[in-house]
Amino acid sequence: MKKRTKGEIILSILLIMLALIYVVPFLMMILGSFKSQSEAAMFNLELPKQWLISNYTHVLESGKILLGYVNSAIITIPVTVLSVLFGAVAGIVISRRNDRVTRSLYYYFIFGLTLTLQIASIFFLLKALNIYGTFFSVICIFISLRIPFTVMTFCSFVKGVPRDIDEAAIIDGCNFWQMTFRVLFPVLKPIMVTNIVITAIDVWNNFMIPLFYLGSSKKATVAMSIYSFFGRYNRDWQYVFGALTLAVLPMLILFLHRFLQKQIVAGMTSGAVKG
Repeated sequence: MKKRTKGEIILSILLIMLALIYVVPFLMMILGSFKSQSEAAMFNLELPKQWLISNYTHVLESGKILLGYVNSAIITIPVTVLSVLFGAVAGIVISRRNDRVTRSLYYYFIFGLTLTLQIASIFFLLKALNIYGTFFSVICIFISLRIPFTVMTFCSFVKGVPRDIDEAAIIDGCNFWQMTFRVLFPVLKPIMVTNIVITAIDVWNNFMIPLFYLGSSKKATVAMSIYSFFGRYNRDWQYVFGALTLAVLPMLILFLHRFLQKQIVAGMTSGAVKG
């Protein structure tokens, strides 16, 4: 058995500590959601003396979590689909057509990653277009923020795909778009799944953009619902923990799905290899 070096041991310890930073609060949240008020307020990892399912019933009846689910889905699904689809097509075009125009587009998207969200200017723009406070405006903002990242990751991945695939498709009579959708898209499945999961989690959990640009409690997302719920039950931690658990549950299931995990790992590792 190969002995580990000091560097590998230190790295393993640091990774374990980093994992505990994320895992311990998460376990505390889940366990606290089943506890009584006095137990939950102790913020520990002890098992509940009695598992109170009624906490979740109270959360669903008193809060607006279900409405937040619907509103978040209305925003998250189109943002994820459109940004990943556009990122895939743009990444293929930029990587395969290596000319002055596509290189300029590539640097344009890199520049887009460095820009910060200008809240005031976007607010006045949405007001001028008469779309402030609509789901459409928030969807457009999220897409504009996500596209640079998706284009960059797809470009990196496509550069590692052999051009022999393209040439074989062209010989078989495919044009560029047929080659893109029929030949390259199946090859891009790992990085596509990676971007879908990252985009969905980012949009679903985002609090600031819906808060600034929706302007209506009836359109509140899950994150906004949790914020208002916390204000009402700031001492009843069992209800706060229950609401937080319900909020992260869909994205947690999405991320922990075994098939998606394999695709994410493949997407991350393959995207780092340059052909």
